[in-house]
Parts: sequence; C-alpha cells; structure tokens
Amino acid sequence: MKAWLARERDGFSCAVVFAETRGKARALARLTDACEDCDWCDIEVCRLPKIDKYYKDGKKEMDWNNPKDRLILVKECSFQCEVITDECDKCAAREFCDLYNDNKESDNG
Repeated sequence: MKAWLARERDGFSCAVVFAETRGKARALARLTDACEDCDWCDIEVCRLPKIDKYYKDGKKEMDWNNPKDRLILVKECSFQCEVITDECDKCAAREFCDLYNDNKESDNG
C-alpha cells in the first residue's frame, strides 16, 4: 500500500492516506478532516514513499492525534502545527519539531 499526501490546493491542512492509486487516495482524502469540504478537482495528492513502511492492514490514514503517528509525521516529513501552544511542551514529537525548537531558541536568545 502506498502513502499519499493529500490537501486542498493552496491549503495548509493535509492528511496522509494509504491507497493503491492516486485516484483512490483522492477519494479517501475526501473522508479526512483536511479535505472533507473540498471539491474533487481542488484536492492534490502526491506520493509520500517514506511513509509506506508505516502502513498496517486496514490503516487508511495517519492520525495526527495519535502520538506515534504524529512523531512519524514530524520526524520523517517535517510536519508541524500552525502555532505554538501550551500543549507543545507535552507533544511526543517536540524534539523533532522545527517550529517548537526554533521558538525555544528564540526565547532563550
């Protein structure tokens, strides 16, 4: 199964879905929070082969709210949140988060 990055054209939010083809990935993306209100033609999907190895039978999407999936997405793909919050200090991926670490450095500098 292949991993695909899906998002609305020019949007910030995205999802990583697992599907056999680009078309199936786009269809699956419409079921995600990132693309649920998007028109079919506005959904962009591109391959994310470094995430293929995290597929498990029946897994349709990497779950940002799952600490293990979040760690993978931040470490392997440089994902990050839009803003720094109080939750960042407890985040499983903070060690690899550029936004968090850049903010920490600027606070200490």
